[in-house]
Amino acid sequence: MSTRHRLIALCALLPLVALAQPVSLRSTDSSELGIEITNLRYEAGSGSAAYGHEGNKVGLVGRFTQALSEQWFWGADAQQSHGNVNYSSTSRGNKGGNAEVLTEARITGGKDYPLGTQLLAPYFGLGYREIVTDLRGLTSTGDTLYRRRSQYVYLPLGLTHRLQLHPAARLSSSLEFDLLLDGRQSFQLSDTDATSNDPVTSQRSGHGMRLHIAYETYHWSLGLFVHDWQIGISDQARQSLAGTPSALIEEPANSTREVGVQFRLRFN
Repeated sequence: MSTRHRLIALCALLPLVALAQPVSLRSTDSSELGIEITNLRYEAGSGSAAYGHEGNKVGLVGRFTQALSEQWFWGADAQQSHGNVNYSSTSRGNKGGNAEVLTEARITGGKDYPLGTQLLAPYFGLGYREIVTDLRGLTSTGDTLYRRRSQYVYLPLGLTHRLQLHPAARLSSSLEFDLLLDGRQSFQLSDTDATSNDPVTSQRSGHGMRLHIAYETYHWSLGLFVHDWQIGISDQARQSLAGTPSALIEEPANSTREVGVQFRLRFN
């Protein structure tokens, strides 16, 4: 490469160098907005009563953080993802193309503990999670399905680790345990029989685990995540048909795993 070509290449890189502002390990006042692509797999029941669904989603994510005195911080984040899932059941057959929406909102707070070129930040908070799945229609065996809504309130307890890779970039990883405080399952059985009520059951036992890893700069971040939920069996609710008591409805023990990628823009 000639000297002239080197100078041209250097001039082309100057705007990028100017944008490569130093990024702090500490929590600073900032806002983030981005997109995520997620694969979700849900499994419930066992044996002949086993069923589940799987599919991909695309959604928006957002977060803001505010730094407080003495290295404390607080923030809030929210996301909503849309996609279609494929339902499968050992006894009821299969059905594809079912719309599903995942919504989540959290408030968290914690404290930074700098350790040279690294930082640890334990945090805690309160979260709300909702999944709405529209299964209406007939399965491959002719069974009629219905809409369902899962709602969870949980306590997130986590630890973030940040490593300064160079002045303009850091590697951030978070490991989090989510303790279920309350869960509700709503079954819109009136989709299958207009005379039916729509039972609601409660779930009190369960937990989740989250792992996030991201490459972060002053202006953007790119990361991977894995979320895993294990929820215990619900209590029972009575279905009624035209006011006459009928079957007892419950949500079996279930698991949900989400694996995905996020890209966020940061506004400091």
